[in-house]
Amino acid sequence: MGDKMEYGLENNILVAKLDDGEDLFGSLEDIMDEIDPKSAVVLSGIGMLRDFKVGFYNRDTGEYEWEEFTEPKELLSLNGSITEEGSMHLHVEIGGRDHDVSGGHLDGGKVFNVTELTLLVFKELTLSRKRDEELDMYLLSVR
Repeated sequence: MGDKMEYGLENNILVAKLDDGEDLFGSLEDIMDEIDPKSAVVLSGIGMLRDFKVGFYNRDTGEYEWEEFTEPKELLSLNGSITEEGSMHLHVEIGGRDHDVSGGHLDGGKVFNVTELTLLVFKELTLSRKRDEELDMYLLSVR
């Protein structure tokens, strides 16, 4: 269908186009490796995804409750953070053929048709994850 992932960087704003069949997380890892920033935030993502999971974090159990999607869904919104270690914390809002909308923590995903992303990349600011003992979670740390 399309060519290969393409992206452009101006100042600290990156715009990327991912093509049908590309792995969302793998493509983001490739981009981060190529441009070598300290960290980034995903400002927006639209297009379509398939083969992904959406999770809700249950604080009582300390586990995510996952719903798996294999069929294509409209990617209505994607945002989150990418740390210097490459850890990605992404949230998604998706819509179905019947215009149902759901969302949560994103795990995995293959591009269906096309996905467009906008990132804010940092050369100096460092985002990382630190373990919070009380919540028993890894939370964002900014330095």
